[in-house]
Amino acid sequence: MALAITPGSNCLLDALVRIAPGPWQHEVQWVTLSPGQILHQPHAARRYVYFPVTAVVSMLYVLSDGDTTELCVIGNEGVVGMSSLMSDRTTASCAIVQSGGKALRLSAALLQGEFAGKAAVAELLLRYTQALVVQLAQTAVCNRYHSIDEQLCRWILIILDRLPGNSIATTQDVVAAMLGVGRASVNLAAMQLQREGLITLSRGNVTVTNRRGVEARACECYAVINFEYSRLGAAFDAVAADRSAPTLRTDRDRLALLNLLGILDSPSEKVFDDIAASASQALSAPIAMISFLDKDRDWFKSFVGFDATESPADISFSDVFFDAPDNTVVVESTLDDARFSDHPLVRGMPFIRFFAAVRLTVHGHTLGTLCVYDFKERHLDLTQVHALESLASEIEDLLVVRRERRELSIEN
Repeated sequence: MALAITPGSNCLLDALVRIAPGPWQHEVQWVTLSPGQILHQPHAARRYVYFPVTAVVSMLYVLSDGDTTELCVIGNEGVVGMSSLMSDRTTASCAIVQSGGKALRLSAALLQGEFAGKAAVAELLLRYTQALVVQLAQTAVCNRYHSIDEQLCRWILIILDRLPGNSIATTQDVVAAMLGVGRASVNLAAMQLQREGLITLSRGNVTVTNRRGVEARACECYAVINFEYSRLGAAFDAVAADRSAPTLRTDRDRLALLNLLGILDSPSEKVFDDIAASASQALSAPIAMISFLDKDRDWFKSFVGFDATESPADISFSDVFFDAPDNTVVVESTLDDARFSDHPLVRGMPFIRFFAAVRLTVHGHTLGTLCVYDFKERHLDLTQVHALESLASEIEDLLVVRRERRELSIEN
């Protein structure tokens, strides 16, 4: 199921969302990656690209005898599958999950379309590629010229930079495969680091107890790689949205469809009023409404527990659907959600503390939401979420029929 893209989830993806918002965002989906899972096979076309969030992925080269060596590591700073944007969209390397966790997945074809069609996207992805190439080159230098313990320190630090905490779930066999050396060599180097009080070893786990000491023992390769990624981070931070470009709220095709439906400023209709009432009852929520998102306002077709018929776009809760790929948003505590914590209707009257909504979509366009609000923090069970989604589906069916009738009326 698709979920929201939130700031800080993946640095590269966050920058892409800021620089080139568009329908492609709605195709991004959360996935769970397991340790050892192979995302891309050598010489195979990449169907998806992956933006790691809490997962860490290693790019490996596999020799004909089955031996491997790690080329680079990708975490929440980047994307797995850049080769899908180049030439025949394949590469000789494979991608394997080093540390399990969450990632965001997108069709490689969609990213390729953004890369080919938007100069700002191409510039950003090529800037990321530059950092990746530096890591690839420095890893090759390190494997050729530096000792096993220096390579091990460099590897530990690069992985740790992409994980929370100070521990890495791994084994000496895995580390040996990543470095392309024998297990015995890794064991000797790791035991020496442990004797020096830099790390502690346990079954399936390496914990860094003295990071400064590990950094001092690492070769200069780590510093070179780290410097390049710090420059990349600055480039990401510098990316700002193009405010002159049309937003999804002002998308002409979306507004044209909304106008075709003739729903804005239309009289009350019992079928819509009944659905709003059902949403309020099913979720025991004091406020429920069917909201349509016009260019500069949210217009309320039906509502329960609310007096106004519209509100300005700049205080819209429903704008979250223009920035997130998920069709259902449940905010159990608005004060604890960065998207809403500073909202004037959260910090001031009427002190909204809970918000849940389902996107209303017709032919791929976000037209509105079915939403509920409460003045206290809430938790919804799956039955309640499904009830809200079912009611939203009823509205979408009504809108499709409405469109067909309006088109037929225009033709006649």
